[in-house]
Amino acid sequence: MNVSRVELLNKNQTADEMYRLVEKYSNDLKSISVVLPSKKSIFADLSLNEAFDVIKMIPYQQDIAPIEVLSRPGYIGQNSTGADCKKKSILMGSYLKENNLPYRFIAVSTMPDKRFHHVFTQTKINGTWVNLDPTYPNTKLFEPKKVTNYEVL
Repeated sequence: MNVSRVELLNKNQTADEMYRLVEKYSNDLKSISVVLPSKKSIFADLSLNEAFDVIKMIPYQQDIAPIEVLSRPGYIGQNSTGADCKKKSILMGSYLKENNLPYRFIAVSTMPDKRFHHVFTQTKINGTWVNLDPTYPNTKLFEPKKVTNYEVL
């Protein structure tokens, strides 16, 4: 797998690169085997609940500041010993794209200064955008967020 380095200068450039990785490499998920308690499956073929839980089980690992790292979904799903919110969002977005579900990335802040510090994925179900944030092990599918600021990327 080729490695390329691109300096990420701002949230918009980071978001553009996240979308590019999903759009170009979502089919990586067709080559990732996942072993669940009741079955072995290909990542792209999991149910939404199963995919969310599999991504949630990847340990959270923050990038080492000031370097931000983005990866294609195949690398995250097969080789990752940990992933931050950006990488987990790429994986979730790739799953949604492979299953023909709309997706978008949301930048949020929970801080009084409203500075963006987190990103997660949303999908549209029955005309409503719902949260899919498997960043941390205690989050739940479609869980509402308490935020001080948000932006659709």
